[in-house]
Amino acid sequence: MDGRHGSGESGVALITALLIVSLATIAMVAMATRQKMELRYASMLMGRDQGWNMVLGGEAWARAVLRRSEKENEWDSLDEPWAQKMAPMQVEGATVSGWNEDLQSRFNLNNLVVDGKRDNIAMAMFERLLERRDLDPLVAAAVADWMDADNETGGPRGAENDIYGRLKYPYSAANQPMQSASELMLVQGFNAKAWEKLKSFVVALPVRTPINVNTAPPEILSSLAANITMADADQVVRTRFMNPFKNVNDFRNHPNLVQAKVDLQKLTEFHIGVRSSFFMVNAQAEVGRGRMLLRSLLRRGPDGVVVLRRTMGWP
Repeated sequence: MDGRHGSGESGVALITALLIVSLATIAMVAMATRQKMELRYASMLMGRDQGWNMVLGGEAWARAVLRRSEKENEWDSLDEPWAQKMAPMQVEGATVSGWNEDLQSRFNLNNLVVDGKRDNIAMAMFERLLERRDLDPLVAAAVADWMDADNETGGPRGAENDIYGRLKYPYSAANQPMQSASELMLVQGFNAKAWEKLKSFVVALPVRTPINVNTAPPEILSSLAANITMADADQVVRTRFMNPFKNVNDFRNHPNLVQAKVDLQKLTEFHIGVRSSFFMVNAQAEVGRGRMLLRSLLRRGPDGVVVLRRTMGWP
């Protein structure tokens, strides 16, 4: 009996010892895992901070280039330094790159309604742009209705609160200038597919802006007048790089725009120009395995180049 009792105590002691070793091992593994996670998190935070500083440096570079180019010419064109991509540079273990975009190369949706009234010339331009993108031009009226202050539809495809209020998930028209061009997806007649077709050609800027004919793509140039074909616009784009337009009359007198010259004469300084004030700088930094992208909306004016808005993402 005593031998069996001794064996039982030895077995319990062995099991207890194994349990203690197992618990200690689990605790050590947990501590090591936690430490590893903390190190990874700290490394991620350091990488994020480093990336943020790098993209801010890219933004500063873009602002400096835009300030300098303003003093060199009285026009903005794609042959200038501000329009060239910044080649990737190695800085403190990170790779930094960037590029600028002239936002006045796009159609400003807030040009459609100015001081509560529709700009008929801008409306016609937007309708032609919609046609160029294989979209219904009549929905331009719904876009204007979205921004104007009244509750009266402006055409057969117009839409006011009576339309939006009957939706499954009702909402009201903005009745103010657009804050973002992506608001189009809320407008009657538009959806995500239509937005994909149009998003590279429209913008919502805080003030009325002319289209820069030195930087606008063929789709935008061909929307300026009814008699400008895509072939004409393509030819204008091909020739302007070597010979940018120094003023709007140079543009109107382009040999490929003879058929549209009468209509182009109707466009005012609010519709077309050769100078830009609004730009988007895209600054990207790669730190280790992570990447950070900063998009900054810049306004160039008498007070220099001012940052109006920043958005950050990871491409």
